[in-house]
Amino acid sequence: MTERAALALDLGGTNVRVVAVTESGDILARQHSSTGRRTSGEVYDEIARLAKACREEAGDVEFAAFGAAIPTTELDDGGVLGSLPNIPQLAGTNIKEELGRRLNLEVVPVNDASAATLGEYWLGASKGTRNVVGITLGTGVGGGLIVDSRLYVGVAGGAGEIGHITIVSGGEACGCGRRGCLEQYCSATAIVRQAKERGLQVTTSEAVFDLAEAGDPEAKAIFAQMGSSLGFGLAIINNLLSPDIFVVGGGVAKTRCRTGEVVLK
Repeated sequence: MTERAALALDLGGTNVRVVAVTESGDILARQHSSTGRRTSGEVYDEIARLAKACREEAGDVEFAAFGAAIPTTELDDGGVLGSLPNIPQLAGTNIKEELGRRLNLEVVPVNDASAATLGEYWLGASKGTRNVVGITLGTGVGGGLIVDSRLYVGVAGGAGEIGHITIVSGGEACGCGRRGCLEQYCSATAIVRQAKERGLQVTTSEAVFDLAEAGDPEAKAIFAQMGSSLGFGLAIINNLLSPDIFVVGGGVAKTRCRTGEVVLK
């Protein structure tokens, strides 16, 4: 019997990843590229190229659909994408049509942080719980909610926008149009901005982490402040929802550098 699987997309402001995954969660193939400074058409072409490579690598597998995790909460039923602060060239495009005609597969778009939270609930850190708050720390900061064992997305998919909780009144300007959002203090973009403000010659959050690990006091201070800001935001959410567990993921979460200790404090 031919094994059934799906293709899955993780599209961010910096990276684009596609995997082939079975119904039981086994990864059959992986492909990765950078989002880069591409037009909307070029982004969709690159996604399709990676998806086709995964199909070929996976071999004799029947693909049911293409799940697309997108960094926006503005997703209508027809597939038109709303505001994407970190990938603005895709705003107003129809992801179902663009990828559907390139791959001849049904495309199912979902908010990326909601997808990550659901994945952790299905097979990861929050498996076996009922109420989960997921936070993704990447180019931006996203969030997802599992309430009574069901993914909660709210009206028009707008629930879980943790990155846009205001933690500093009148603080740093955010791509959403407001100021002082959590995203401006805990994302990779924020880490690099703060590093440059402190005179560090870096272009990536990983480079700042490496400096912190080497003992650079300015880099260590950035991660300490990030931990404090994230802890403040999580305390607000905890008072509101009181979940069984918080699951923190994303590229920035991999460079912990005592951030977790500061969050707990």
